[in-house]
Amino acid sequence: MKKVLFTAAFAVAGLVSVSAQTTGIEGAVHVGIPVGETADVYSFNIGADLAYLHPVSNNFKLGAKVGYDHFIGKEFKVNNVVVAESEDVGFIPLAATAKFEFNNNLFIGADLGYAFATTDGIDGGLFWQPKVGYSASTWDLYAGYKGINAGPENNNTVDWKYNAVSVGFNYKF
Repeated sequence: MKKVLFTAAFAVAGLVSVSAQTTGIEGAVHVGIPVGETADVYSFNIGADLAYLHPVSNNFKLGAKVGYDHFIGKEFKVNNVVVAESEDVGFIPLAATAKFEFNNNLFIGADLGYAFATTDGIDGGLFWQPKVGYSASTWDLYAGYKGINAGPENNNTVDWKYNAVSVGFNYKF
């Protein structure tokens, strides 16, 4: 757990030091609805991200992002009595990010990296997120599909997928 927090803090510090020289820092909050098998166990997804995007051309940016993603567990009821409850799961994604803006303020983007699990008993795994949205001068509004492939610790045969359809608001600093 200490390695995960150290890695996240190091990434954020690197992003902040880069922002002192250039623009391109973006902060986002997002909410999502779990889909597929994830919806059987989790009811909601929330999170926040901090990214640095460097312009490669007028319409294309590349960068890195770090954040926190949380899946809220469901309660299972029989005759209105809670008989079981799934544990919440948290991840710290560290990813490369790309964004292509069209001339009419629409954009497509993608994130690809690794999500470190913050919940005991779960290993991290591949993190990916394609997204599409509207980009204004100081903010973005987007929709995306998030996937995290992770599994229990010390077990390479079982892989669980944490998937969600999400919407987010991004502020450009």
